[in-house]
Amino acid sequence: PRRRNGGSSPPPSTSFSTLMGRKGTRPPKKAEPIKSAVPKAAAPQLPDSGSSQLQCLTQQEALTKLDRVSVFNIVVEKPGGRDVFVPQGGTLDFFADADDARAALAAAREANPTLPLELEAAPLGRAFSIVQGLFGIRAPMRSALHFSKAVVDDVGYAGVPEAAREKMASAGPWPLFTADALRSPGAIPIFLSREELNACWAKSGRSLDSLPPLEECATDLRILIASTLSVADNWQPLLFLPPKSTTLLEKELAQKRERQEQVMLNMQRAKAIVDAEDASAQVHLKVHADDEPPALR
Repeated sequence: PRRRNGGSSPPPSTSFSTLMGRKGTRPPKKAEPIKSAVPKAAAPQLPDSGSSQLQCLTQQEALTKLDRVSVFNIVVEKPGGRDVFVPQGGTLDFFADADDARAALAAAREANPTLPLELEAAPLGRAFSIVQGLFGIRAPMRSALHFSKAVVDDVGYAGVPEAAREKMASAGPWPLFTADALRSPGAIPIFLSREELNACWAKSGRSLDSLPPLEECATDLRILIASTLSVADNWQPLLFLPPKSTTLLEKELAQKRERQEQVMLNMQRAKAIVDAEDASAQVHLKVHADDEPPALR
């Protein structure tokens, strides 16, 4: 409740049970759902928590939170810009794992040796929008979001309710991880791998033996985002944390891009100097074109 003499008491933090769709309040009718993102079988059915401060996120708020994490896609380098690379009859692929992205780039280069292919970092929120068709954003070709193969092999569909797995299988699982004990009033950390969750758990001084079982730590990106848009709760502290490997690859790509831009800038400057010298020489020739040759002595 808001205080009259300055500020308001902090809203309650969202628990992992809420993230899993097990408590909270039903949304107001104006909540913005993700179209076709989550089957009805996976929609959360949450009881009233009795707090007037709880509310849904807007689509823009939810996607902005996702944008703290980058994914990667392959592009074709060209003078002055880049084009998205999509093999003939293929798919626009976004990779949430740095190693998977590098492997895809290597395979694409091998299949297309004449193309200057590179990786590009893209905000997860935008990639999610393209794949899910939010805000009317949809690629003119098929698009797919791939979470870490290693993580998917490890946890499978553990974060997807059993009744919804068949309907959500076409896109594959998009696993996320969190734990109640790691949340605070200012942050609800969400990880893209169990390894990152385990590292944070250990860093907090807890034994890995005390980590809750996988079924209580795993969810799916589509289910979580659908919950933020359709379940009134305190979602503001939601904090998506990029894997360290993602941050390193982002930095590597940014540095490479900066070097390329500097090379292009130097080339443009050099060309400008040469052009200026040529222009000066042409002016000199034109000015003296009608001059009489000097007399011979």
